[in-house]
Order: sequence, then structure tokens, then C-alpha cells
Amino acid sequence: MAGLGAVLVLGAALTGGAVDDSGLTRLEPAFRHTLQITGSDGRVSRMWLDRDGRYRGHGTRASSGVWRIRDDELCFTQRRPIPIPIPFCTPLVEGDVGTRWNARSATGDRIVIEIVRGR
Repeated sequence: MAGLGAVLVLGAALTGGAVDDSGLTRLEPAFRHTLQITGSDGRVSRMWLDRDGRYRGHGTRASSGVWRIRDDELCFTQRRPIPIPIPFCTPLVEGDVGTRWNARSATGDRIVIEIVRGR
């Protein structure tokens, strides 16, 4: 399920909390570009991170929430369309356009996350 579950994957962040400069630097490509999440079923979702700690996503439906860096993980807490108070965390991978990595969605499905050009 690459729709809402995949957006929760990446991409769904902890509320509040500041991100130090090194964390912002590591996420710079994500601020300038799009995180594309492809589920094992081939469905594609997209996520956009903002520097102020918010994110927007679109898969089978739109979602939004907040993100935070915790240790070496990027954590998401979804606020819309349905608030989910439990954060979902995924490894923080550094890279630029074309960087891709394997992860698991909030539902446990295998997904591929890629930084793609543009917003």
C-alpha cells in the first residue's frame, strides 16, 4: 500500500522540537525536491518537507503533519486527514536527486524512497 501508508512511512513526525543546523543541512535536498515513495504494489506517493517542521504528502489522498529528526531517523506524525498521534520513523538517508533507499511503510510493506527533482 503505497498510498496513505507510504506517506505515513516517510514518511507520519513527532510534534514540536527544533532541528539543529546539521539536521537541516542533511535534509536540504528534501526541502528543494520531492520524496517519491513507491510501494511493492507499484503505487506512487509523493512527499514534500518544509523547513518549519511540516510536511505534505499525496498518494491515494492528501495528508499532512509534522516531522522531526530523532537520532539518525526522520520521524513523522500525521495530523490530517486523520490525526495519528504515534510517530513513524524511518532511517535518515543523506543524498541528492537520484538517491534511493529501501524501507518499510507504517504498515510493514516494503517501499522504495527516492529523491526526485522538483517540488
